[in-house]
Amino acid sequence: MKDDDKIKQFTPRKVKSGFFSNKNKLAKIKNYLGFEYVKLKKDVNGISFNKKSLDDFADELKYSVSIMREIKNEIFLYEYFIPGNKFKEFMEEYIKGTIEGKIIQVEKHIQDSLA
Repeated sequence: MKDDDKIKQFTPRKVKSGFFSNKNKLAKIKNYLGFEYVKLKKDVNGISFNKKSLDDFADELKYSVSIMREIKNEIFLYEYFIPGNKFKEFMEEYIKGTIEGKIIQVEKHIQDSLA
């Protein structure tokens, strides 16, 4: 089944941040399995995406994930620091229940350029 088979119609709206910044053009927001998404062919400069560049960017990212846990009636916040190339592995462990708690926040950190 193609994702277009499950599309719900949403009023187009402006998307303004990250890869979704499209110079104030309207992006068509679609829905698949209950999740909204935007499919982009080109970046904000009109250039087609490059697989290697995106892979390298993803691997250089760092994530911090805040997870709330209750232990003996006390609330704790666990802050996990995950390299970009291990994020999928971390999420798989969370889904399996190896890492317990409720996700409170996920932050993406981009390394500063030294140029």
